[in-house]
Amino acid sequence: MSEHDGDETWQEPANQAEHQIGKAQNQAEYQPEHQTEAHADANAYANADINEDAPDSADSEPHSRRVRRRMSAEHIRRIKRKRRNRRILIAVVAVLLALAAFAVAFVWSVMSARSELQQAVASAKGLQSTITQADSRQLDTKVNEFSGHVDKAYKQTSSFLWTVASHVPYVGDDVSAVRTTVASLEDISSQALPQLAKVSKNVNLSNIHVENGTVSLPGLEDSQEPLSVADKVIDNSTREIKAAKRPHIHKVADALDSAQTYCVKLNSTVHTLNTVAQLLPGMLGTDSHANDAPRNYLILAQTNAEARPSGGLTGSLGVVTVQGGHLSMQPFVSDADISKADEPVVKLTAEEKMLFTDKLGTDIRDVNFTPDFPRTGEIVRAMWAKQYGVQVDGVLAIDPLFLQNMLAVTGGVTMPDGSVLDGTNTAQTLLNTVYAKMTPAETDKYFADAAQAAFDHITQNSGDPKAYINALSQSVKQGHLLLWSAHEDEQDLIAESDISGRLITEGAKPQVGVYISDETQSKMDWYLHREVTTEFQKVAANGANQYTVHIKMKNLMTAKELATAPNYVTGGTDGTEPGDIRTALFLYAPANGRLVDWKFQNQNDYQGVTVHDGLTLTVGKVTLKPGEEYEITLHVQSAPNTKNALTVRQTPLIEGR
Repeated sequence: MSEHDGDETWQEPANQAEHQIGKAQNQAEYQPEHQTEAHADANAYANADINEDAPDSADSEPHSRRVRRRMSAEHIRRIKRKRRNRRILIAVVAVLLALAAFAVAFVWSVMSARSELQQAVASAKGLQSTITQADSRQLDTKVNEFSGHVDKAYKQTSSFLWTVASHVPYVGDDVSAVRTTVASLEDISSQALPQLAKVSKNVNLSNIHVENGTVSLPGLEDSQEPLSVADKVIDNSTREIKAAKRPHIHKVADALDSAQTYCVKLNSTVHTLNTVAQLLPGMLGTDSHANDAPRNYLILAQTNAEARPSGGLTGSLGVVTVQGGHLSMQPFVSDADISKADEPVVKLTAEEKMLFTDKLGTDIRDVNFTPDFPRTGEIVRAMWAKQYGVQVDGVLAIDPLFLQNMLAVTGGVTMPDGSVLDGTNTAQTLLNTVYAKMTPAETDKYFADAAQAAFDHITQNSGDPKAYINALSQSVKQGHLLLWSAHEDEQDLIAESDISGRLITEGAKPQVGVYISDETQSKMDWYLHREVTTEFQKVAANGANQYTVHIKMKNLMTAKELATAPNYVTGGTDGTEPGDIRTALFLYAPANGRLVDWKFQNQNDYQGVTVHDGLTLTVGKVTLKPGEEYEITLHVQSAPNTKNALTVRQTPLIEGR
């Protein structure tokens, strides 16, 4: 072998090593851009010591191979896992920051919407009185203020933030309730209030008056359509707000409760106005009805000194004829002038006979034994037709409290004996004084004369129109003015108002009834004081709201009064002593609800449980001696899952002090 060949042979391993090193360096230097970091690290580790186990000297074995060190699969997986966890952490932090930003923005929006809602309700508190007074300038101001706050609240609750939040568990129900309430208020603002503004421009209360027996209602018929529209919108909105779930957040719930209270009151006000507008032109023959046939309405004047469930014993009756808005009053007659019928003038149900006896349909004094005034209207109409051959178009029930309310506005009226009935003494005079001074025959005549004179007076001059309307409204609310129409379409409208005096048989309108009826034939109910209170107790297992109803009764007659009052007032027959108040009680549960339990102060006074027009009631009898008190506690349930709160209807109150 030549020298040259020997050198070439000796250098081959070194050249090979250099070649491998160069190759590794080239691979590291020219890695593709898309190669992952993990691969780059792996190459770095692999090339760190290419010949770690090779000898340092040139005398190493010519055929030795340098060993490339590689990372384990576990080590590579650990590196990848660290990088993956780092990316997840970054993503989670980003999501949390986004959620935090969303939460901050949403909370700010909630507080803004709540503030606007509160301001809207605050601005609306005076809206009802403004509507009833038909003050167009003030109404415009109130409407603009209310609408401005509602619009701002609506913009907040219509945003993307609220849409997203409505799908979040737990919070979503609160969000939906707020959105429903605000949307309903926006409907009232945009659809109902403009219609009411039209009404305020059509109707000027100063021009609505009664003068010389003629009723003038300018603009009322023109307001029928806008009032009808407003009534429907407000009623639908109120129903939607009531149906919404109550929010979990107390401050938000309180704001929505205030909005619901406002809507309920506004709904009642507008519905009453709509009923009046739809009814009066036709019933009184005004405007387009001026050429209609005359109508006859029977006035039923009651005396509350001898109580009946819907008022008092019938004392006198008279017919008013109406045509073209003009009222002509015929002379009142005493109850003694109406003959008792041998058989009920209408077919009584078995329930009515059992509860109220045949007297309900045979004796004019007892036609309001039933607390359902529409039934009383039907019976009275039949009795009047039997006696006089005249079919009246409706029945209007009034009492001395109604006359007193109206005389407070129109001024007093002088009676044939020179006495004056006014806004301060009418009730006491007719319910107590006359009975103490006159014989039964004299009181019958005096009561008929008083009803005639007072009714004539209040239909001749209305005085201040606004005060006149307020007195009428107050009398309706207190149950001292009731109306029934023989015309079915009119009665359908009346039935939804307080003036109807009907038994409520719909479960969606829970009402407890507390009615009394005198059983002594005395005039002692002037001395009967009553208090009825209700308190929400709990939600029953079936979803019904359960309430506690507490009734307090007291005989206010003093020993001095007992010693000086005549027997005509104090009674004292059929097992009672003079001054005793013996009262039949009819306590009705809400429709589709039930009486859970009841406790009379003396359980011997409890008579039993029965049914009337589908309503469950308990019956009892209580006797109160002068100065004696009595208490009854009931627990009642409304229909299951009813949103409306319980209301109370009772025999109209009078106060002997």
